[in-house]
Amino acid sequence: MPEINSQDLPDIALHALKGTALFKRLPKEQIAALFRGASVEEVSDDQVLFRQDEDADRFYLILSGRVELFVESVKHKESIIDIIGPGEYFGIAPIFEKGAFQNGAKVVEGAKLVVMPAEPFLEHLEGNFPLIKDMMASMSFHLRSLVRQVSELKLKTTGQRLGSFLLGLTDVEIGKAQVKLPYDKKLLANRLGMKPESLSRALGKLREVGVVGDHDSLILEDVETLRDFCQDSDLSQPA
Repeated sequence: MPEINSQDLPDIALHALKGTALFKRLPKEQIAALFRGASVEEVSDDQVLFRQDEDADRFYLILSGRVELFVESVKHKESIIDIIGPGEYFGIAPIFEKGAFQNGAKVVEGAKLVVMPAEPFLEHLEGNFPLIKDMMASMSFHLRSLVRQVSELKLKTTGQRLGSFLLGLTDVEIGKAQVKLPYDKKLLANRLGMKPESLSRALGKLREVGVVGDHDSLILEDVETLRDFCQDSDLSQPA
């Protein structure tokens, strides 16, 4: 899709940008000015947006669909870092050092994306210290989230990792909750750092603590019981 100027940036894009932690304090007019030169693109499934070590000359915000963030080994084996959805942005950190993308990004569900070139964004950002400070805080929060994910991969069993993921899909604090898996089980297994067969065993383990259901819809019979299971410090049992 050709570049569009800020006057033509769709309201849905401006509303999505206003809803992010990064830009929520800005008036819509300032967001429009900051994103002068942005485009909105529709991208089909499995399309790679960028690969690690490519020049970081743009960043993205997701309006709809999902995007997989991944790293590649020297043998080109992919390992998923995260799968993100509407309202989330990615690829922004390396533009500040005019460096390279530290990971790759691929669309896993047909997506509509705001694509922002780095140069005009950085030029407009110069001298806007409050916004720079907010962006640093947001990036710090994202980094803590990644550290937490790595900690869970290192310290928790597959059942506990899956349980923690399911808890993150609901706002219910006490009692029963119903959750819907946001993507297929193969992708979920990759996201949680396990093989599909390990995911099946983890689901079997979670039945012992009240997680039941089939396909992509699951019932958490007691959220507190599942939370206690996921926080259990005794991780000596095999995954």
